[in-house]
Amino acid sequence: MYYGYIELIPKQEYDSEVVEALLWQFLCALERNGQITKAYTIVKEQNYRLFVTFTKEDSFAEGNDGFYVRQNREKLKELFDLTVTVLGENLSSGRYCTCGERSALEMVTHRFDEDSPFVCLDCGRSVALYELPLLGDDVYDEDYTVIQYWQENYSAIDTLWMNGLCDRYSGNQLVKFDSALNKQGVLLAKELEKKAGCRVYYHLSCAYGKSVKAKKIGQDHIHYCPSCGELMERKKIAGLYTEDFCHTCALCYDAH
Repeated sequence: MYYGYIELIPKQEYDSEVVEALLWQFLCALERNGQITKAYTIVKEQNYRLFVTFTKEDSFAEGNDGFYVRQNREKLKELFDLTVTVLGENLSSGRYCTCGERSALEMVTHRFDEDSPFVCLDCGRSVALYELPLLGDDVYDEDYTVIQYWQENYSAIDTLWMNGLCDRYSGNQLVKFDSALNKQGVLLAKELEKKAGCRVYYHLSCAYGKSVKAKKIGQDHIHYCPSCGELMERKKIAGLYTEDFCHTCALCYDAH
């Protein structure tokens, strides 16, 4: 990810109250389209500056805009020239995928995750949301809000568990294949798979003190798929990390 700012240079007089409301709408639309993260703010000096973290160095390019971003950008361009300054790479996140084609994706997140919840299984890096197909067919589905709502729900439940509650509800939501949280995630992964033209595996947690069925083979414990019951395949991703995969059900676990 890349940290920088968008500066608005006035072309004519404007109503500050109206413009500032529009700027917040614009930033929200950029976030919901996956072009920036949630860590954004507005600073007013001589001009307005929108300090943001771009998911990729060129993520602010107009060709990446979704419906709502485009709508708000056009309104701003009537009043301002928009310039972008990239200050440098944000080291709080890894680099994003640049693969031309992707053979498979993984849907995975955690409580501290500010990146896209989709990882390219060819390079092991996050995939910018705006590079993926939209899930809805209606104009009002012209961003990735439904995916980000799932990610926010997951983060909230993960935080409840990790901050010491360690209760049955939050643990089961994270680990149980048929929990409401995981059902929602699996449904989203399947919908994306239909439109992306590649497999989209949903990542299940096998931590939190919950029992997950596995078979000991040598020094390894290979997981069984919680959906079909078959032994999963252990695979190394881009030479970076190892996971267990069920190719029939499009599910995966961290390897242990």
